[in-house]
Amino acid sequence: MKRTMKKLIAVLLAALMLASLGSVSAFAKTKSAAAGRGKVKTYNVVTSFGDSVAAGVSTSTYKAAHETKEAKTNYFVRVPGTYVDRVAKKVKAKKVYPLAQPGMRSEELRMLLCDDYKGDGHEAYVTNALNGYTSPGGKYKGKDPVGDYKKLRSLYQTAVKEADLITVGIGFNDVWFSILAAAVELSETGKVSDTPELTLFKKAEQLGSMGKALKQAEDALNTVMKITPYIPVITEAGIEAKARYFVNYRAIIERIYSLNPDVTIVSIGYHDALIPGEFDATNFLHYFAIFQPSFEAMNAYTRVRPTLYGEYIYVDMHGTETVLNSTETWDPHPTDAGHKYMAQQILKALPKA
Repeated sequence: MKRTMKKLIAVLLAALMLASLGSVSAFAKTKSAAAGRGKVKTYNVVTSFGDSVAAGVSTSTYKAAHETKEAKTNYFVRVPGTYVDRVAKKVKAKKVYPLAQPGMRSEELRMLLCDDYKGDGHEAYVTNALNGYTSPGGKYKGKDPVGDYKKLRSLYQTAVKEADLITVGIGFNDVWFSILAAAVELSETGKVSDTPELTLFKKAEQLGSMGKALKQAEDALNTVMKITPYIPVITEAGIEAKARYFVNYRAIIERIYSLNPDVTIVSIGYHDALIPGEFDATNFLHYFAIFQPSFEAMNAYTRVRPTLYGEYIYVDMHGTETVLNSTETWDPHPTDAGHKYMAQQILKALPKA
């Protein structure tokens, strides 16, 4: 059974990869193809934007890094061993802005970088999900989470202006949260409203944490995926989220270049987040069929430089080891080895000195 499952997974993934590559123009080859041997170029200031993957969630050093003296006054601490940390060391960066946040979507990143963007109306739920990353110490006690969150704009935009190299790994939560929110509503009412994310946010308030709400949402997804008529509804939620992501991603990249035309941007491709290892993952094929096509489409979109100016490098991250494919834990985040691999992929793609 396991061998059959693994063969089927390989075939499906190969098909998806070929499909995404087929949609990309020939001129969209990555820098990694042309990268030769030699010492990597030096970048004095490195900035990292992204979600929990970029932040280093599930690495062996993440918890300790956030229990340091520095973390008591500054949430944005550098986590040793992450791909950001490893790349920064290799390029001899003198300053690092580790501004990735677990739970972050392209909506929030765009809102922080673009002063005139107000978001999609669901920031309150995501901002509360971030649970205080708007303030030192990681504990939010204010009454205006979105307003206070916007105060981070100065930090984020300064990090762009000063950067020589920026890594952007965002978008997983755009699809993940939308599908989970839709699953919650389907399990409770049999239909999806215009604002399913707000339903998920209310769940977090009722349960006392976003973590508990997401766990309940994952259980709901496992339930509704067994009901055939609900599969197209769930899939549509992912398609809509992906469409919004395309618009947001382009706006993010253009804004970065408008603030800093000379910066080098590294676009982090999506890894095989939902491929399990040597165990039989319940409903895995449904997960794969619903989520992976969206991730591959996002890869295809970001592979092609979304602007006509600036140094832009897309890095393919297929093959990254995750907790999911190396243990029996349902966790799509990269392991320590996964982050090492991601750093190597980035360094291969960067220009040589």
